[in-house]
Amino acid sequence: MKYLIGIDGGGTATKICVADSDGAIYGRHTAGPLNINGQSREEFQKTVEEILMLPVRMELPPEDCAAIGIGAAGVSNPQARAVLTEAFRRGGYDAPVYVYSDGETALAAVFPACRGIILIAGTGSICYGRRADGAMIRSGGYGHLIDDGGSAYDIARRILAAVVQAEDGRRKPTVLRELVCDRLGISGIAELIGYVYAPERKKGDLAALAVLLDQAAAMGDRTAVEIEDACADELCALLRPVIMKLPEEKDIALGGSVLLKNERIQTKVRDRILTMKDDAWIQTAKREASEGAVRLVRRELGL
Repeated sequence: MKYLIGIDGGGTATKICVADSDGAIYGRHTAGPLNINGQSREEFQKTVEEILMLPVRMELPPEDCAAIGIGAAGVSNPQARAVLTEAFRRGGYDAPVYVYSDGETALAAVFPACRGIILIAGTGSICYGRRADGAMIRSGGYGHLIDDGGSAYDIARRILAAVVQAEDGRRKPTVLRELVCDRLGISGIAELIGYVYAPERKKGDLAALAVLLDQAAAMGDRTAVEIEDACADELCALLRPVIMKLPEEKDIALGGSVLLKNERIQTKVRDRILTMKDDAWIQTAKREASEGAVRLVRRELGL
C-alpha cells in the first residue's frame, strides 16, 4: 500500500504523521526539533533518523512511500530544500520530497481550501497568508536572533530581562523572579546567569519559561501584564501587513503554543484583530500542521 509522510518541523519538537493516499491518518510520532538554521548537522540528522522510525515501526517499506511533505522552520535558507531531500535519500527514500514553510502547512491543516491567514506563535512566530489564486504572503519568521516577536522565546527573554532589571532596581519588583527560580531550581541571579549562558543551553530551554507569564499575570503582577500586552502588539504587527495585502480573506487562524495555551494573550490578540478587521472570522488552529503537509502533498500529486 502506498503511503504519504507529513512532517511539521518546529524549534522544539517535530510532529510526524503517516497517511494513506486518501489522506486518512493512521500513524503519528513526535521527534526532536527540526530547523536547518538553528541546529548542528548532528542534531539535524538525529531528528531525521527519529522521523524515519515511524514507518519502520509500522513495517512500511521506503519503496512504498509515494511522497514526503515537510513544513519546517528555516526553509527560507536556500540550502534547506537540498539538505532535507538529501537526508531522506540517505535514509533510503526515493519518493519526491516537497518542502514548505511551517506557516504554509499550518494554514493547510486549518483550511481545507488551503487559503486564508494564520498567525503562529510557538517557539518562534510568523504570519502566513494565501489567497484563492495561490499567491502567498509572509510576515516574520526570521529567527530568534533578529525577529520572532511575541513568540515563546521572546516572552522568555522579556521575563528574564525583567527579572535581572528588577534586581538592579531598573524596574519594579516582579513575582516572575520567584517563579523563574522555582522553575529552574536556583536561588538567585548569579545562578540564573549561569543557566542562561551555559554552552549547552538551547533556544527551547529558554522558550519553556514562557509558561510562567500566564501564572504571574493571573496573580496580578504588573510586569507580566505589560509583557502580555507587548507580545500581543508584536503578534498583531506581524498580522497587519498580511491583512492589508489580502483584504478579501476573512478567515484568520491562531496557532502555536503561545496562542493556544495562553488564553490571556489569545484574548488580547483577538481583540486587536477585530479593531483591524471587524469582519474577521477568527478560529484556533487545532489540527496538527503535519496533517497540512499531507494535504499539500496530495494536491501536488493531483489526488
